[in-house]
Amino acid sequence: MTATIGLDELNSQSALQDRVDRKYLIKASEVSELLFRLGDTCRVLEIEGFTWFAYRSTYYDTPDLDCYLRAGTRRRRRFKVRTREYLATDQRFVEVKTRGPRKTTVKDRLARDEQTDLISPDERRWVCDVLAFRGIANPPVAELEATLTTNYSRRTLQICPPDEPVSRMTIDLGLTYSTPDDSSENEIALNGHAIVETKGGPRPSHADHLLWTMRHRPIGISKFGVGMALLNPQLPDLKWHRVIKQELAA
Repeated sequence: MTATIGLDELNSQSALQDRVDRKYLIKASEVSELLFRLGDTCRVLEIEGFTWFAYRSTYYDTPDLDCYLRAGTRRRRRFKVRTREYLATDQRFVEVKTRGPRKTTVKDRLARDEQTDLISPDERRWVCDVLAFRGIANPPVAELEATLTTNYSRRTLQICPPDEPVSRMTIDLGLTYSTPDDSSENEIALNGHAIVETKGGPRPSHADHLLWTMRHRPIGISKFGVGMALLNPQLPDLKWHRVIKQELAA
């Protein structure tokens, strides 16, 4: 039986808000094998007896899709703004993701009291301050509006093999994309696939090496980018073309 870890201990030992992310797209049927291979080199996040947790995120963009185009054309000064709700713990945040040095991902977040797709004036000012601090000049924060909603189940693991730095890995299943009004008429589900993400330092982790032995390599997948392209077929696929046309179609 895989050992478990509580949320406070996980955050104190491996918060990793500034990290290198590596993403993999695997078959949902391969998740059990991956967990088996990890064995006692990992601990699974457990909250009140549960180890899978529901997440809801809403992403924001400008009417001319400035964030989508920045991300899809690999601009150095790209950023993402989202609200995220952790349904198991009844926590909500506004989050800003930017690129740090050496291809690291930097995440800043601000707690919020209620779940709404509207960003308050105070939250917009906070987003502006974060982006200015991260070196992004004149971001179009005033124009941001809710554009895409994702729902999925996540399992979070602390990867802790002997003689290696502690890292994290997440496994996302049941990912669905929809417009922020939650209209079922415009919903797409990635059935049969799991998104695995390792979060650690510049050197590949134990989990990365296991995924490589399963013949998986890091892939340029973004929930935001892929979801926008799938829900809006008129948009260019940009750097997610291979993921959409080959990996998800397989």
